Formats: sequence, structure tokens, C-alpha cells
Amino acid sequence: MPFDQALRFASIWLASTSFIGLTLGAGLPEWLAALTGAALIVALLRNGEGKFVERLGTFTPISATGWNLLVIVGFLGFWVDMLWVSGELLPAGLHFLMILMIIKLFNLKLRRDYLHLYAISLVAILASGSLTTDLWYLPIFLLYLLAGVWTLLLFQLTKHPEENRMPTMSATMRAQSRASVSRVTPQLFWLANGLALATFGLTLAIFFTIPRVSAGFYQKGLGENVRTSGFSETVNLGEIGPIKRDPTVVMRVELSDGSRYEAGRLYLRGVGFDQYDGKAWTNRLSYRRVVSEDATGTFVLRGSRSPAPPRLGETIRQNILLEPLDTPVLFAAPLIERVSGKFPSVQVDLTGSVYLPFPSSSRIEYSVLSRSNPVLPTDLSSEPSLYPESFTRHFLQIPAQSERIAGLAKEITHAQRSTYDKANAIQSFLTHNFRYSLDAPLAELDNPLEEFLFSRKTGYCEHYATAMVIMLRTIGIPARLVTGFLATEWNEYGNYYLVRQQDAHAWVEVHLPHSGWITMDPTPPSIEGGGSSSPAWHALGRMMDTIRLQWSRFFVQYSAADQLAVMRELKAESTSARNKALDSMSALFGPFIAMFSGIMEYAYKGTIQSLAEVLGPALIGLGVLLWLGIKRPWVKGMVSKKTTRDEQVIVQLYEKMVKHLAVKGISKPITTGPLEFVRIAQAKWSDANSAVASITELYCRARFGQIPPTREQLSLAEDHLRYLVALDKP
Repeated sequence: MPFDQALRFASIWLASTSFIGLTLGAGLPEWLAALTGAALIVALLRNGEGKFVERLGTFTPISATGWNLLVIVGFLGFWVDMLWVSGELLPAGLHFLMILMIIKLFNLKLRRDYLHLYAISLVAILASGSLTTDLWYLPIFLLYLLAGVWTLLLFQLTKHPEENRMPTMSATMRAQSRASVSRVTPQLFWLANGLALATFGLTLAIFFTIPRVSAGFYQKGLGENVRTSGFSETVNLGEIGPIKRDPTVVMRVELSDGSRYEAGRLYLRGVGFDQYDGKAWTNRLSYRRVVSEDATGTFVLRGSRSPAPPRLGETIRQNILLEPLDTPVLFAAPLIERVSGKFPSVQVDLTGSVYLPFPSSSRIEYSVLSRSNPVLPTDLSSEPSLYPESFTRHFLQIPAQSERIAGLAKEITHAQRSTYDKANAIQSFLTHNFRYSLDAPLAELDNPLEEFLFSRKTGYCEHYATAMVIMLRTIGIPARLVTGFLATEWNEYGNYYLVRQQDAHAWVEVHLPHSGWITMDPTPPSIEGGGSSSPAWHALGRMMDTIRLQWSRFFVQYSAADQLAVMRELKAESTSARNKALDSMSALFGPFIAMFSGIMEYAYKGTIQSLAEVLGPALIGLGVLLWLGIKRPWVKGMVSKKTTRDEQVIVQLYEKMVKHLAVKGISKPITTGPLEFVRIAQAKWSDANSAVASITELYCRARFGQIPPTREQLSLAEDHLRYLVALDKP
């Protein structure tokens, strides 16, 4: 491919990658994305060969003045977009940037036009990088980096092209000469790719040398937080149901021991509610107090600071990666004792729900220590329960309902003596006598709870939890409804729970006099189909999610604290730094190794030696292939001697020709190229033009195109030189 055509192709490639990145990151309007894509396709077609392409390349529907007017119109549209359509500077600027790219793609004529296109592409790829932290940006960036290296090389190689033509050469010989000095050779191909690989390595070094910072006017980006339901101070009955069909990932939960929770179902508590008016739940205990922070950056909610004796419940340590949600709630297993994270402050209300001061606009990671309340033996007896009025006002409140609900609760629990047994009986009744379904439009009814219990007998988690709470309260047992997520999807490749929007759940917390609040769930298992996807497809999805998690941890969230920790260990010259680095590499590349090898065990369990055995030979082999591609020793060994001898012959003939012309009064300045000298000789001595042009052509092909002359061509050149020497200048 000639340099000019390759430069145009690389420039379009550069613009295409930046456009794809900006489309995925910023979500351009459909009409603008389609228009820009069409412009890129037309520009690519105009770079081809053939009669159709020639006609397409010469077809200019708009004059230069028309394009300038379009730029002005686009600039005016930018202000309209910013003030009335988008309402923000960044979206309007990106839209105007794409308009400029479209205009420039149809006007790639001068070198400055290419520079303008490169500047537009650079701004676009930088904007897409600032608007997303997803894994898809990595291949887009690599493609842009490769295209950038090729573009810069080709732009430099075509900076001072030899535009002069030797008039006496035949068309075939001129084409061969241009091909020899103006085409992409294998050496250039491997050189460009090697430079791209080296540039990527340098980029990685800079990437890990300079930590990421959360700064910038538009750090939040253009995307909205994941919309959730059921985590505000008021939740209508039936509000959680519609989101249970949404598979969007909302968080990932790692447990301290790296293994699955023994019970298999991990409840992640969100918000507790105490008041029910017949159609909606409200949190009347929503007053939040700020939790104090200790010296280690941990916010202690309960536990070591309490004068009460140590709790006996099960301890659950979690590391949670939470996606940006439209709620400030921090989710964790009940009940939270302490939270650690890079938060300005943490708040807690009187139901034990934990909040940030405001919803986070970016992904956050935090660690939680939770401890559940076990059922103590003293609560298994039939002792009466006495609660203060301030407590019963919130957790024994019932709306104006018919006596049928109270009668049903008494009928279910009449044979039970203890509070715990009565709660267990109601839970068992709802679990075994009702059917789970998301197709239960009960929210529009006047008495949705009665309709659920006595008529439809089908519903989803909100209906079951609400029914159990109200029935418990009618027989004097304090209870409250809790919303959160029920984690059941275990990712065996990353050893963490993958929590989706469809895992939103509602359950019950029952208060026992000595044990405190305990978790109970009356919702029966769902029998609805989980989709038609094959197990292999689900496994691939979990692999990719593991890779995205490692991308976020080792690339997106690499902070100054991480950098300082590594530097301190390196300064101490301890082996722990090397082990930590190797462990990090194993954790990062483990999912890739597991994917390609087909091992269904996560690569964290593999040893560092196995990682080195896989990556070491692969890197060495890549280096050897790159060296062989650049050096091509087998080619040099076969042709080096012949090429050197023939090149010397033609160089000597050319030098003799130049000296002879100088004797005849036609001297060659040092700054004059060979082809330019041919034109000078033609102007001063037309009879010698054929001989001078022929010898110069062979010289250029051998010296610059690395195409050695044949024996016949050398013999012909010697004849031309003898003819030139014998020729008298007039």
C-alpha cells in the first residue's frame, strides 16, 4: 500500500476508534452517531481503488465556502444545545466535536487537515476515557494507540515526498520506482507494531507510577446512577416488583475467607421500615446521627464501644464493591458493627440503616464487619414479653384492617407458646401455602394485603414480608419490614457474590426480648424460569465479570495510598513486596489463564510458579517473534552479499556520471536530490537526458528501495555511461 493511501487509512482508523470510544462512553444521540459512522464509511471508501472510488473521491457536493458555513452553523448549534437542549457544557461540546469530525473527514486534502483530524480524535478519546471506567475502554485505547503510532510514522514519512517525475521514464518503470520508495514494507510494518508495543509498555509504567485521582470538573460524567427502588424513607407496596426483572449488576461482595456463605443465601440489609398505612411503608425513625471515626479510618456503629457483654452471633467480614446507585444507603449483612472506607462521613438511623451523606456518583469499595443476633435459649420459653410504649408505638402499629388478618394470625399461632415459635409458625404458613409470582398487580387495590392473603394467594417478596409483619403485630410481637438484596449468585472464578438489580428483596426482622432483632424470610423460592441461556454462557459471563472486577481494582481504583504502600515495601527491601506484586499479577491474570485453559477453579488458588510458567514463555516467545520479524536474519543471510556488490556497482556508476556531468559544467549541489538533478541535467543538456535518467532510476531503486539491479540492467547502465562519456556537449 502506498504511503499516501496508508496515511489516509490510518487517519480514518484513528478517528474511528475515538468515535467508538466516545459513543460507548458518552452515549451520543442516535442521529449523530449514525451520521458520524456514515461519514467514516464514505471516507474509507474514498481511500480505496477503482473507477467508482475515483468518481467518489472527485465528487464534492459542497464547496469550500459551504463547509465553512457548516462550521459556523455547527458552532451556533453548540450554543443552542448547551443552553436549551442538553443544558450542559460537556454534552454540547462533544456533539459539536463530532460535527467537526464529519466536516473534516470530507476535507482531507492538505496536511493541516490531517492535523485537525488528529486533534479532534485526541480530544474525543480523552473525553471517552474521562467518562467511563469500564473494561471495554482497554481494547479501544489499544487500537487508538496502535493507530496513533502508524499515523505519526506515515505522516512523518510523507512530510517531504519526492514529487518530481523523470519525464523520460516509462510508466511501468515510474510505478516500480514509486513502489520501491513509497510503499509500506515488512520492515516498516514490524517497526510500527514494535513501537506501538513499546509505547504500550511505557504507558503501563506511567499508569502504575502515577495514581488515579478523583478530580476534575466533569469527573462524574454523563451517565446516571443505577435507579433502585425500596431504599427511600417511603416505599409503596409493589414498588420493588418491577425492578426484579432487571439484571443490572449493583454490587459484588467478597467474604473474608474467600468461600461461599454456609447458608448459601446472603442477606444484604438496606433500609428498615416501621409504619404501614395499608398501601405504603414509611420509616418514621429516619433521624440520622453521624458516626464517629476512629484513628484507623473505621466507623464504629456498635460493638467494642458498648458496655454490654460481647455478642455471641456469627461474624461476617465483607468487602463490597458498590456500583453508583441513586441512593446513599450502604448495604451489608445484618447487623453492621463497623464500616471502613474512604468516606467523608457515615450516618446511621434508629433502625440500624447506614447511609452516606449523599449518593455516590462513582463506584465505591468498603469493608464491613457484621454480626448477626442468634436466638438465645431464654427466648424459646413461654415468658411474656413486655416492651416500653415508645417501642410499641413504632413496631406494633397496624393500619385499619379487617379482623380477618388478626383472626388468621391467631388461628396459625394458637398452639404455640413462645414468641419465636409463633413467628416461626407464621413464616412456615406463608412459605408453604402461597405461590411466588411477579405478575401480581395488587398495588392498585384498596386492600392489597387482604387480597393477597385471602384471594390471590400469589405475590412477591413485599407481599409476604408485609403480611408476616402485620400478622405478628396483631398478636403483639414487634416486627419491621426490611429491604435490601438477597445474594445467591456465586462467582466461582472470583470467589464473590454477584448481586444484581433483580436480587432486590424484602424480608422481616422480628424482635425477641433477649436476642434482639433476628432475620426471618417468609417468601417461598421462585419457580419462574431463570432464562434460556446455557450454563456455558453463564460461566462465560461470570468469567468476564471477574475480569471487570480485577480491572476496577488494579487499574481504576489504584490510588496514591496503594502507590505509597508499594514504595514503602520496596524501600524496606523486604520479600513481602515481591510476593505482593506476584500475588497481584496472579490475581489480575488468573481469570485469563482460567478462561483459556478451561479450568473451572479460580486462578487465585494456583501457585505463583504456575503463573510464571505460563507468562514467562509467552513473553519470551513474543519477543523472539518480534525480533525475527524486524531483523529477518534469514533474508539478510541470503541476499546481503549480492545486494551489497550490486549496490556498489550502481553507486559507482552513478558517482562517475555525476563527476562527468560536473566536468561538462553541470554540477550537483549537495542539497539537491537525485530526481531533481535529473531535471536540471535535462534543462542544460537534453541529449544526455535518457542516459542520466536511466542510471539515476537504477541508483534510486537500489539505494532507497533496496531493490538491487539485475545483470542486464547493470550492463545497460554501463552502456549509458559510455554513451554519455562519448557524447559531446554542444
